[in-house]
Amino acid sequence: MLNQASKLAILCDFMFNPARDIEVFGMFGAGNLGDEAMLVAARQELGARRCVPWKYYRNRLLNGLVLSRRHGNLFVVGGTLIHGGKTDWLDYVEHRFDQKVPVSFFGTGMAFTEDQIAGQSDSYKRWARILRGSRHVHLRGPASAGLAQGMGARAGVFGDFAFLLHDPERPPARPQDRRNIIGLNFGQCLGDQEDFERRAAALVSELAGRHELIFHAVVEGDVPVTLRIASAAGLCLDEAGIEKHYRDPRAFMDSVRHYRAFLGLKMHAAGLAMIAGVPSLMIAYLPKARDFMAPLGRDDLLIDLPVDVEGTLEKLARLLDDPGSGILADRIGAVHAGQRRILRDVLAGL
Repeated sequence: MLNQASKLAILCDFMFNPARDIEVFGMFGAGNLGDEAMLVAARQELGARRCVPWKYYRNRLLNGLVLSRRHGNLFVVGGTLIHGGKTDWLDYVEHRFDQKVPVSFFGTGMAFTEDQIAGQSDSYKRWARILRGSRHVHLRGPASAGLAQGMGARAGVFGDFAFLLHDPERPPARPQDRRNIIGLNFGQCLGDQEDFERRAAALVSELAGRHELIFHAVVEGDVPVTLRIASAAGLCLDEAGIEKHYRDPRAFMDSVRHYRAFLGLKMHAAGLAMIAGVPSLMIAYLPKARDFMAPLGRDDLLIDLPVDVEGTLEKLARLLDDPGSGILADRIGAVHAGQRRILRDVLAGL
């Protein structure tokens, strides 16, 4: 917990530091590892002294001060922020846009229902206006870029912003250095949760006799789901036995780097494991998983819902037999290099 002096220093830095010419907007601050990874990557690539994360205060006076502070640029980084649902994020980005702050998007995802697109819902029209008027629109994958182009925006594929955490100087662990561990991540699937947990328990039960299993939570809500699945699979697991990584993506990647394989429901649990060089499968519980994987050209590493237990075991077995087939360092490295070129050009033009 930050003390009052630290909170005041953070607010003053946001309001008065002239070096902060890039305000970074994302879903950080709520303790979701995938969202926090975006801020870590932004500070790494944009410069920790130059960029400042957006602020929100419940106090109307403080929030009014924040909204009045116009920085030189707003970079919207990562997250499936552009959608037809909750509009708090839209309100903030629209406010900056209407202040004539140059807005740019990097690695952001989009999600609208067919009805919202066909009927051009209020959120759809507001996002379309912003995207058409933004300086740069580089989105997560081809599905998001296609939606933006349908709105009349000039949009391209950037890849997920988390790919910027790839370290070309740190190759994947060698086979002889890996431990016989499979990492697992489970959480809310936003569908038939009871069926998902039943199938996940069957999967865990099959794996438990062959491998050491380590369960990972990347948001607090993963913990009770994981405990229920482990219990249904006949495992003795308590909360202390779950590795929790809610804010530090590098700590998570270091933790899983020497695993033989990883299976994750949360997109950035599996995604960060891939970036760490671990052969991984991602459960595609939302369309954003396909948008994430598309720039890598490896949809075969996705597991659709409802989870096919036998099919998933077969995919895992193939990864274990031929781990090189699931290590995506070259593909991620190519996307990472392209992302850095784009950002270098953008920053040079500010």
